[in-house]
Amino acid sequence: DIPELPPPEAKEDLSPYKEFQIRPEPHNRFKTSLAKEIISNVLHDNLNGKKYSDHNPGELTKHLANTIRINLEGQIYGRYKLIVQVILGEHKGAGLKSGVRCLWDPECDTYVTDRFINESMFCVATVYGVLFY
Repeated sequence: DIPELPPPEAKEDLSPYKEFQIRPEPHNRFKTSLAKEIISNVLHDNLNGKKYSDHNPGELTKHLANTIRINLEGQIYGRYKLIVQVILGEHKGAGLKSGVRCLWDPECDTYVTDRFINESMFCVATVYGVLFY
């Protein structure tokens, strides 16, 4: 004789709780247009009208990188880790080429870059948004 199973119990409503997701929902993806606007504003506000000085440019690049990161932190989905790279140099008419290679998930991870140039300096700022799994 096989015993009958009792009817399944109703599961409690878990709708306020989110199930674990590996990838972010579309509205939580890295917002490249917002990041580009923030980078552009920070570079313009801090460099417009200034002349390049080779006296401790590291402090200025650190200030720019930290300002960009702080302005982005509250605007970008919390599971994204931000990497900010700032290159600052004297503008003497010579060209600059750079390259970066990263291993990441092309569906979630991305980057955005912007530049500032005046008569005496150039600055290139790049923000990498890497989703933390």
